[in-house]
Amino acid sequence: MRRLILALILLVTSRAAHAQSMKLGFVDVQRAVQEVEEGKAARTRLKKELDERRGTMDKKRSSLEKLKADYDKQAPILSDEAKKKKQEELQKFVIEAQNSAQEMQEELQGKEQEAMQSISKRLLQVVAEVSEKESFSFVLDKAALLYAPAASDVTNEVVRRYNERFGAGTAGASTQKAQGKPPAPKK
Repeated sequence: MRRLILALILLVTSRAAHAQSMKLGFVDVQRAVQEVEEGKAARTRLKKELDERRGTMDKKRSSLEKLKADYDKQAPILSDEAKKKKQEELQKFVIEAQNSAQEMQEELQGKEQEAMQSISKRLLQVVAEVSEKESFSFVLDKAALLYAPAASDVTNEVVRRYNERFGAGTAGASTQKAQGKPPAPKK
């Protein structure tokens, strides 16, 4: 019995000593994705495309409103068959506009996901580098934490290193070439 108690005490003591040597860090991944140059460039590019597409959709909406106004003016003097034909044209135009808006939204969401996946993949590489350099045992996403001391936050270091290594993504690589800098080595 004494041996069992002694073994348990030694086991608990050794685990406590091991736990004290672990170093934990965290990264606010959502903030990092928004703050890296590539993330900012992607958001700017997607916003510009969204604005252009919204302009196109606004033109279609204006055309639809004009067609509806014209129909409302002509409806009292149109025959039942002509009214039916105009209503079908309006309905077809409405459906096309709705389909177009949905396709635009899905396409832009796909582009955003693609950009964020690329950034996230690179971000994980940088987190691994920072973890290795700083001797972290574990680095967690801030979203999974209830509490952590601010000193364990390595988000700023991850963002800084990401921007040094990748810049604004493909634009950053071409800028480095133009400045005569070799591209950052990839692991």
